[in-house]
Amino acid sequence: MILNATGTEGEGGALRLVGLVPLVLGIAVLAGCFAGFMVEGEGTPAPYDPPHRLVTGRLYGWMRNPMYVAVTTILVGEAMFYGSIVLLAWAAVAWIFFNFFVVLYEEPTLQRRFGLAYEQYVEHVPRWIPSRPRNVPPRPQLRLATLVYALRDGQVLLVRRTADPNRGLWVAPGGKLEDGESPVECAVREMREETGLVINQPLLRAVMTETSPRADYQWLTFIFVAWDFAGTFTPATGVGEFRWVPVDEVTKLPIPPADAIFFPRLLQDGATFSAKFEYDADLNLLRSEET
Repeated sequence: MILNATGTEGEGGALRLVGLVPLVLGIAVLAGCFAGFMVEGEGTPAPYDPPHRLVTGRLYGWMRNPMYVAVTTILVGEAMFYGSIVLLAWAAVAWIFFNFFVVLYEEPTLQRRFGLAYEQYVEHVPRWIPSRPRNVPPRPQLRLATLVYALRDGQVLLVRRTADPNRGLWVAPGGKLEDGESPVECAVREMREETGLVINQPLLRAVMTETSPRADYQWLTFIFVAWDFAGTFTPATGVGEFRWVPVDEVTKLPIPPADAIFFPRLLQDGATFSAKFEYDADLNLLRSEET
């Protein structure tokens, strides 16, 4: 359209042949980027179908924005191939637009979706100039936690959390293991701190693994059931709204998708089981499996 409107196509010659180099190179890089989004990211570059995983391999291990560099390179190659100053100016305009788009929209969006994983990626991989990553980003840290389902008279004690994770959802009392603490010790402590109840002989019913592309959402949770407890029910402030809920009404409440899957299994007779839940960067449940 630019060439038709301006009539600025040059005579070509040697410059046209030279222009084929960035043109072909840019197309090859662009194709590699598309492959990375589909294979590693399990998505597309399109905003309406973004990748479920943070793409850091292939060319994205050398720079954070190879696709925009590839498109600009293609435009420069076209300008050289057609001998058009106007096309070269269009390439410059596109490059400026890409800079603003990346800084003002794309990077903040990726930060929100992928959290710590994206922060580590930014720290080790440059935005525009290709370079070997200075260090390999550390592996995501697995967090250890417990959940305790206290049961009495066909009811289970749940809390509607006021903080992340699971803000606004109904879950069992529990929390993260402290240094040197066993899962049972953590279960007893968390129940005492959050509810005032002292549980005796909690039964380990499940071990739940939750993974995601986010480095800040990697969990291994030990799930206990308790029928024997003492003390006065005194909910801690700042945790959330506590309620004794009939067992058959639990899955009708707003609860995490993983809880809706494993909760009915907790109340069945049988051996302790394990379950794995895999999420995307927005913590939408992708798949689950139980053993």
